[in-house]
Amino acid sequence: MSNAPEGTPAHYGNRIYPLADAIPVEQLDAEADLLDALAEKPLPIRLFGYLKLGGPGFMAAAATLGAGTLTSAMLSGAAFGYKLLWVTWVAMLSGLFMMAAMARFTTHGGFRVMQKQRERHGWFMAKVLTGAIGLLAVAIVFNFGQVALGTHLIESVGERVGLHLPQSWNWPLYVALTAWISLRYGRGSRGVVFVENFMKGALVLMVLCFGACLVVVGVDWPAALHGFFIPWLPSGQQGIDIFIASSAAAIGVVDWVFYHYAGLAKGWGPKHEKLARMDTIVGLALPFVVVSFIVVSVFAATLYGKSDLPETAAALSAALVPLLGEQFAAIAFMIGFLAVPVTTSVILGVVSAIGMHEIFEWEPDVSSLRWKLCILLPQIGLFGAFLPSPILLIIVIAALLSVTNNVVGWSFFLLLNDREVMHENRSKSYIWNLGILVQVTLLNCVAIIWVFNRMELW
Repeated sequence: MSNAPEGTPAHYGNRIYPLADAIPVEQLDAEADLLDALAEKPLPIRLFGYLKLGGPGFMAAAATLGAGTLTSAMLSGAAFGYKLLWVTWVAMLSGLFMMAAMARFTTHGGFRVMQKQRERHGWFMAKVLTGAIGLLAVAIVFNFGQVALGTHLIESVGERVGLHLPQSWNWPLYVALTAWISLRYGRGSRGVVFVENFMKGALVLMVLCFGACLVVVGVDWPAALHGFFIPWLPSGQQGIDIFIASSAAAIGVVDWVFYHYAGLAKGWGPKHEKLARMDTIVGLALPFVVVSFIVVSVFAATLYGKSDLPETAAALSAALVPLLGEQFAAIAFMIGFLAVPVTTSVILGVVSAIGMHEIFEWEPDVSSLRWKLCILLPQIGLFGAFLPSPILLIIVIAALLSVTNNVVGWSFFLLLNDREVMHENRSKSYIWNLGILVQVTLLNCVAIIWVFNRMELW
């Protein structure tokens, strides 16, 4: 742990998270000065500056836009058309209140949030609920789905260009690529920037490729706008399952904790809080809402109303591709879709390393064999190339995680308002506190709805 006194900001000479050692103090000073200068610039210039300086938000977006999120978006559009579009922005908007709390912990707290949890709320909260379930279990289990989807898409792209690359052959390529990028994170300031820029590029690729498909199939704008702004709830087991997967996919423990530690790794301090908050909006919320909107709309325009809908991402994409008509659109969809599991697998590796080190109270050393093995742990998901990836598994995990998210969310809420922990930087906003309470309540409702549905009470 840092020897800095309690309450000292994680800024400049204080390296609260050792990965920040790779970033020179002079660079952090320059970023802070640039932020002050940006405050006086026109909005477009400010946004471009925030885009350039940001990073953890884009990485959180890449983690959130995984196989589970995109599968639920595909199923939502195919089964209900545009009717559940509102869930995307409501779930993300409520999540931004907690992300703002994580930004406050990073820039003003002067601590690692899981260590502070252990001090204030006990080892079970920090090590089991946050670390083992919220981080490690998600990193390992969810990567099976990423590998299954990624290797399927490599095979599909290969078929389109005349190459024979079955899943049973191409999985080493997928594992090698995602592991290599994960291991670059933290290896010097260039390594951090490389991974952040890779995530930014991948998100742009998703928007362009999925957007090209949307241009081909078109959008029913009146129906899309109605579904985006007017809430509607489905009924029946399939409807509730898809609603749960869509609403729980936005933000949870992984996103909260990863964003905090990624900010610490950059050395963000008090002057970076505005950047951190803008990063969550421009880097996390905007890409998530845009990509989800496009994917739901593509499947609403092509598969909505058809019977016997597939239940896996691979089968859904296979059903969509012939309907796109043009070879270019089909390949664009598959390439954009391939960026989804790749980016998520990369972040899950970093999440695994962070979680393992905080659970066992190890000091992170990115050059050590232990750190590398922890990053590679989720790669046991390579067996996903040989196993089916049913939507039910994603839904069950999402429902169980909603309980964990709720409890951990209460822990973070209490830390944010703890005078002894945050001092003068504790939350003093009723709206901010209310927003966090709304999110953790909604997360718990997701699990309750799922249980009631299985008991045939909903």
